[in-house]
Amino acid sequence: MPADLSAADTEEVVAAVRAMEAANRNLETAEGRQAGASLQCGPEDIMVVSPPKCGTTWLCQIVHMLRSGGDMSFEEINLVIPCIEMAYDYGMRDMTVQDGWRPRVYKTHFWHPHCPKGAGRYLFITRDPLDAGPSFYHFLQGWIFDEGALSMQDFLTHFWLRRGEPASLLDNASHWHTMASWYPRRNEPNVLWLHYEDLHQDLPAAVKLIAEFLGLGADNPELQALTVERSSIGYMKQFPENVYLHAGYKTYDEMRHGINSELGRPWLS
Repeated sequence: MPADLSAADTEEVVAAVRAMEAANRNLETAEGRQAGASLQCGPEDIMVVSPPKCGTTWLCQIVHMLRSGGDMSFEEINLVIPCIEMAYDYGMRDMTVQDGWRPRVYKTHFWHPHCPKGAGRYLFITRDPLDAGPSFYHFLQGWIFDEGALSMQDFLTHFWLRRGEPASLLDNASHWHTMASWYPRRNEPNVLWLHYEDLHQDLPAAVKLIAEFLGLGADNPELQALTVERSSIGYMKQFPENVYLHAGYKTYDEMRHGINSELGRPWLS
């Protein structure tokens, strides 16, 4: 997440931005991101894709409910649907093993050029940038940068508006470049383009659409109804260790056995 600083930026803003860049570099390694980009997908696999804070994990919950028959026995959603950019660094060296769940499902924030090809289905979800940007700010504040170290305006300027195409695999594309890279593929038969706002407006219709696209419970109204129930905000808030997550764990073992809700952020924020 490189920032574009200018002479007009104050020393305090420069220091906060550089500190945030350093913290980001500790989250993912070049080896880990390369492992994610090199993932060998098959025609039965599903890839959930989005810019950050656009409902990625909410969509993962829906897909996992459909493929598992509503199973909530997982300890953390990233343990059953790994984030391919981070899983290798967190100790999941073989992302093809998903505790026997089929079809396999992965999630990513990669823009299209960096996203693994070959999956049978791609679900792309996006969100109004006027909501996604501030949500990203609140998600990272107190974790990647200290409370009050960056104003929302400075954060959005340096890490939202000035970002463009990624200089390398180590960087993510901007919200707009990620959307633009996937938009021309929205009508391809193995791509379903979704909006976060539509899930909020009519979750049953969204679940039905996703079930039909994936071929998971397409003719099973009972499973769809169960998925709607267990993907509702009210239901998921009953399971804080399942539905509250944070990417700041050093290993998947920490995520599995030491989930710290004080560090977490509601993934529907």
